[in-house]
Amino acid sequence: MKRHLPLFEQRILLFSICVISLCGIIYELVLGSLATYLFGNPVQQYSITIGVFLSSMGLGSYFSRFVEKNLIRNFVTIEVLLSMIGGFSVLILQYLFSFDFSFYLLHLFFLLVIGMLVGLEVPLMMRILRRYGSLREIVSNVLTLDYIGGLAGSLLFPLLLFPFVGRFLTSILIGIINGGVALGIVWGVAYPGKRKVDIISPIAVILLLVGAAFYSEELHRMLQRRLYYDDIVFSKRSRFQEIVLTRSGSDFRLYLDGSIQFSTSDEYRYHEMLVFPAIALSRHADLSVLVLGGGDGLAVRELLKSERIRRVVLVELDPEIVSLATDNPSLRNINGDALSQKRVTVIIDDAYQFLIRNRTRYNIIIADFPDPHDETISKLYTVEFYRLIDRSLCRDGIFVTQSTSPLFAREAFWCVHHTMKRVFPSVIPYRVYVPSFGEWGFNMASHLRMDAGVWKKMRRENIDFRFFSPETFASAVHFPDDCTKIDTRINTFNTPVLYTYYLRGWQDMDF
Repeated sequence: MKRHLPLFEQRILLFSICVISLCGIIYELVLGSLATYLFGNPVQQYSITIGVFLSSMGLGSYFSRFVEKNLIRNFVTIEVLLSMIGGFSVLILQYLFSFDFSFYLLHLFFLLVIGMLVGLEVPLMMRILRRYGSLREIVSNVLTLDYIGGLAGSLLFPLLLFPFVGRFLTSILIGIINGGVALGIVWGVAYPGKRKVDIISPIAVILLLVGAAFYSEELHRMLQRRLYYDDIVFSKRSRFQEIVLTRSGSDFRLYLDGSIQFSTSDEYRYHEMLVFPAIALSRHADLSVLVLGGGDGLAVRELLKSERIRRVVLVELDPEIVSLATDNPSLRNINGDALSQKRVTVIIDDAYQFLIRNRTRYNIIIADFPDPHDETISKLYTVEFYRLIDRSLCRDGIFVTQSTSPLFAREAFWCVHHTMKRVFPSVIPYRVYVPSFGEWGFNMASHLRMDAGVWKKMRRENIDFRFFSPETFASAVHFPDDCTKIDTRINTFNTPVLYTYYLRGWQDMDF
């Protein structure tokens, strides 16, 4: 007749099932989000991460059959290994990060090892508990708690850990929890041959991880210095992205999720060409302008130089970007404190949702979004989005959007152009050389008749430009052979092809 574990020991083992499931799903999400951050393309990266992780768990479950003796001690060893490897996985991967193939193999290696260790856990725990109860009861309890833990982890990571703690500290905290599971089992469950080393090893790993957590800010700055050459003057993880402002002498640079947004040495080229062609073509004496994105305030700064601008509405998704632009002395100096001016209204909202609800029409709409490096941002370059833009434009209004590089991401640039042509009868592509970015492109659309000679109709503003002029625009509408128009598919909400064009273009470039 089978003996029963004391109730206290059963509770420890069953509670461990819930906790290890939570840890396993969070390791998977952390590594998936890290791959997305470093390589872009979330659909591909999360698909690969989930596939490799689940298959590795299958391998771990298979290999569990070869663990025949000392089940509890072996389970504790697995938890200690998970605590160490999983806890330091993000630190190691980010420190060794490069864009070469060997790094991606290292990322897959961590997925394989962590997945196999996670896959060993549940079969071993079932066999441990099987000795003390019926199979039907054990399977029911273990699977129920396993699924509950998975749900808790899948909610905890995106809602709390990732936005407020970040990947690096999250991996350390989950590693500490795995070590805590090992320590709890050693302390609370009796098993044959228990030794001092069984309790020393989880304590040692926990202390090591606690030390890493204590110095997490210093370690995080060390990791950032591996990614950024210049001095970091501001760094913060918002709900939506990692924001980094760097400085080298008098040159400030803003990075979002590792991608450069501007350099003060040449950003005027980009922002003047983004803003002033539309202003110069508009016939209205008083202009209302809607800016989507551009929370750094630089596009708004350029708009406010024109006396014809009556009102500017800025819609920015991330409140932390707006706070940086309005509170940080360096960025306020760069943008001329533009977001605090009376003519400017700042709205924190998703651009897509804002346009759905909007009933106001604007003379000019400017989209200053990040590049379409994933399907989430790609929706802001779709036919459906441009129809919403059209609905918010005055009858003779003008819409301008940055459109990535016609040289480095040629397919992506012309995909934006062709997609806009589905909504607007006139779309003028143009380009500018920005040293920090290289060759960069824009598309300007309207129901007005526009062609390559539209620069002759441009109104000359009484502004001391550093780069823009009608003559500059005249040269900007001409594309050399390596940038000229090519056929592409149309980017829609249902078939977001743009980000695949974008990634293919940039991956083909050798920097």
